[in-house]
Amino acid sequence: MPTPIPTYDLGNPLRTLPSVLAIRDLQRRWRRVVVEMPLGMKELALLLRLDPLAVLRGLRACHAPVVRGLDPVVSVDGMVQALGKALSHRLLDHEPIVIAGTSALRGLWRRSIAVGLAAEEAAQQCQARPGLAYVLGLLHDLPRWLTAIHDQFTPEAPRTAVGDWLEHWQLPPSIRRGIACLSLGADEPAECAPELAAVRAGQRIADLADFRHPDDDLPDADAAADLGVVHHSELLGAQRLRRRFDGALRTFGLDPNIPDAEVGDPRHDPRFQTNRRGELDEAMLSVLGCTRSERYRGIITALTAAAVRYGSYDRACYARWNPETNVLVLRSKADASSRRLQADTMVPLPGEAAGLRQALRDERPVHLLAALGERDGLLGTLGVDELLAVPMNRDFKLPAFLLLDRSVTMVPIDQDRDLSLATTLGLTGTLLNENLLLRRRRQRAQKFAVIDPLTRLYNRRMGLAALEREIARTERSGQPLTVLMCDLDHFKVLNDTFGHLQGDVALRATADVLRRTLRRGDVICRFGGEEFLVVLADTAPDDAAVLAARLFVAVEAAGNDIALPITLSIGLTSYRAGDRPEDLLHRADGALYASKDHGRNRFSADIDDMPAPRA
Repeated sequence: MPTPIPTYDLGNPLRTLPSVLAIRDLQRRWRRVVVEMPLGMKELALLLRLDPLAVLRGLRACHAPVVRGLDPVVSVDGMVQALGKALSHRLLDHEPIVIAGTSALRGLWRRSIAVGLAAEEAAQQCQARPGLAYVLGLLHDLPRWLTAIHDQFTPEAPRTAVGDWLEHWQLPPSIRRGIACLSLGADEPAECAPELAAVRAGQRIADLADFRHPDDDLPDADAAADLGVVHHSELLGAQRLRRRFDGALRTFGLDPNIPDAEVGDPRHDPRFQTNRRGELDEAMLSVLGCTRSERYRGIITALTAAAVRYGSYDRACYARWNPETNVLVLRSKADASSRRLQADTMVPLPGEAAGLRQALRDERPVHLLAALGERDGLLGTLGVDELLAVPMNRDFKLPAFLLLDRSVTMVPIDQDRDLSLATTLGLTGTLLNENLLLRRRRQRAQKFAVIDPLTRLYNRRMGLAALEREIARTERSGQPLTVLMCDLDHFKVLNDTFGHLQGDVALRATADVLRRTLRRGDVICRFGGEEFLVVLADTAPDDAAVLAARLFVAVEAAGNDIALPITLSIGLTSYRAGDRPEDLLHRADGALYASKDHGRNRFSADIDDMPAPRA
C-alpha cells in the first residue's frame, strides 16, 4: 500500500503576517519614500532592521541546510549580504495587509526596534557583537509576536509552542538559544552571553525611554518606580535612544507624528513589484529561446530562471532522482543570489517519495507540505514549509524534478493559480531535453559513420573524401599538397606474439602520436588494418619530410614506453598537375613499400627534387 502524501497545515504565523512593513498604512509610507531613494544594500539593511518578521524569514532562508555555510549569519547586514540584493528586496515584496486594530502589533513593533537599537549601543560598550545584539533585541519578544498574530488571524486554531517554531525555522544556535533564554526562561547560552547582557540593558533603556510593552497597563508613575534607581547615564541613554529611534523611522517616512492623511498613496515602485500570476506566453518564449542549446545546462538554466521570474518563486532547483536508491541530486538552482549549494544530495522521506512517484505517474506537479519540526528529507533540507515538485524526463533512466518554493516571501502556493505555469515548464523542459538527446544520438551516429571506433581517427571513407576536397582546393589555389601513407611494421607478428588486445593498444598509441605530432587542420585517417593516411594541405614536400621523420621516431619511442616493438614505415608524395586521388595513393603506397624494402622504420618519397630517404 503506497505511503500517503503529506498534507500538513502548519499554520506558520509568518505566512499570515510575513512582514510588519506590509501593513497597509506602513507600506504606503515607506514605499512613497523609497521611490526617490537609491535603494542599495546599505539602505535595504537599514529598512529590514525595522521589520522583525522579515528578518526572521531572511535568517531562515540563510540557514536552510541546502545553502547554509560554515559561518552562521547573525546580523541583518550579514543576512542582506548572504541573500543578495534581489532576494533581500523580496523580503519586503508583499501585497498590502489590511488589519483592523493594530495597536498591539504596533506597540510590539516600536518596542522591538527600540530594544534592538539600545542593545546594539550597549554591545558596542562591552565588546559584544552589535549585529547579534540588535537581532536578539529585535526578536526578544517573539512569543508575544506569535501570540498577537495568532489572536489577530487564527484565534480558532491551536497554538504551537514558540520553541517548536524556533527549531522548525532552523535559526542559528546563538539566536535560537538567545531568544529562548530571553523569552522562555531557558538557560543562558555561553556563546552569546555578552549579547544577552546587552539586550537586558537595552530593555531597561527602552523602558526608560517609554517604549514599554503594549499590554503593560501600569501608570507612568508606577512604571517608573518599578525601574528602581535610575542612573544619570541611563537617562542619557534613553534620550539617545529616542533620537535614534525617531531617526531610523523618519529615514523611511515612518514617523508616527505625521498623520496618515498627509501621506497619500505611494507611487509605483517597480523594485517591489512581482508578477504574481505569471506570464505564460513570455515564460515559454524565454524557455524556447534555448531550443538549439547543445547542453542540458542551458535548458535547465532557462527553466529555473523562467520559474523565478514569471512564476514569482523565490527559488527554483533542478534535481535528478533515482527511484531505486531514493536519492535526489541537485544539479542547479536559481534564486537571484550568488549563494552556492552546500548540500547536493537529499533523501526524500517516505511521504515525499510517494508524492514524487505520483507526480511521475500523472505527469503533473505535486504539492508537498512539511511537518512541524521536520529537518530531514526534501523539505527539511531545503528549509521550506511547502513546494511544488514538477516532474520532468519521466522516460529517462533517471527522471528529474523542478523544485519550486517561496521560502523567502512565504506567499502560499495556490494550485489553481500556479499549476498551469509549473506544468507547462515541466512539459516544455522535458521536450527540450528529449530533443537534445535525439540530436546527440543523431550526431553520435553521424560521427561513428566517419570515425574509426578503435583509434578515434577518421575512417577510410572520410579520408578519401578529404583527399578529394584538398585536391580540388589545391587546383584552385595553387598551394602545395602532400600525402603520407603510414604502416606499422611487422604488425601480424606483434599480434601473434602479444595478442590482439595488445595489437589494439599499439594502434591506439600510434594514433595518439599522429594526433600530437600533426597540426589540427591536417587530416588523419585509419586507412586499413594497420595503415594510416595523412593529408597535409598547404604543406611543401620538404616540410612534410621533417614531419615524417618526427613521426617514425615518436612512434618508436611510444612503443618503448608501453613495452611493445612498434615502428612505422612511411611513404610520401605530393600533388602533381592532373592528379586524381588514386594517383596520389598509388605513388604514396609505392614509396611506403620502398621504406619496407630498405629496412622499415623510415620514410621514402616519390617526388621530384626530394632529399634522399632518411633512416
